[in-house]
Amino acid sequence: MTGLRILSAILGLAFGASLIWGFADGGSVVPLLTLMLAEPWGVVTLADLYLGFVLFAGLVLVLEHSKLTGILWAIAIVLLGNIITAAWIVFRLPGVLQRLRNSPSP
Repeated sequence: MTGLRILSAILGLAFGASLIWGFADGGSVVPLLTLMLAEPWGVVTLADLYLGFVLFAGLVLVLEHSKLTGILWAIAIVLLGNIITAAWIVFRLPGVLQRLRNSPSP
C-alpha cells in the first residue's frame, strides 16, 4: 500500500513538472487539440482518456464518505485529470483499503 502511494506521488509530481514544462515551452494546448480533433484516432484517444476520468470519478463518488467531498474530487478529476487521481490515491488509499478489509464478503 505504501509503495502504491509513493509511486502515485512520484508520478503525480512528475506529471505536474511536465505540465509546467509544457506550458512554459509549448504555450497553449489549443492548437494541438484542434489537430487531434481533426483526426479519428485523436478523437478516440481523447474519448478513452475522458472515459477513464469519468470511471475513476464515479469510483471516487462511491468510496468517499461525504457526498460533497466526492463530488468535489470527481469534478476536479474530470477537469484537471490524472494529477488529481494521483493525489486522491495518495490521500485516500489507506482509508479505502481499511474499509474494504473490514467489509463483509458478498
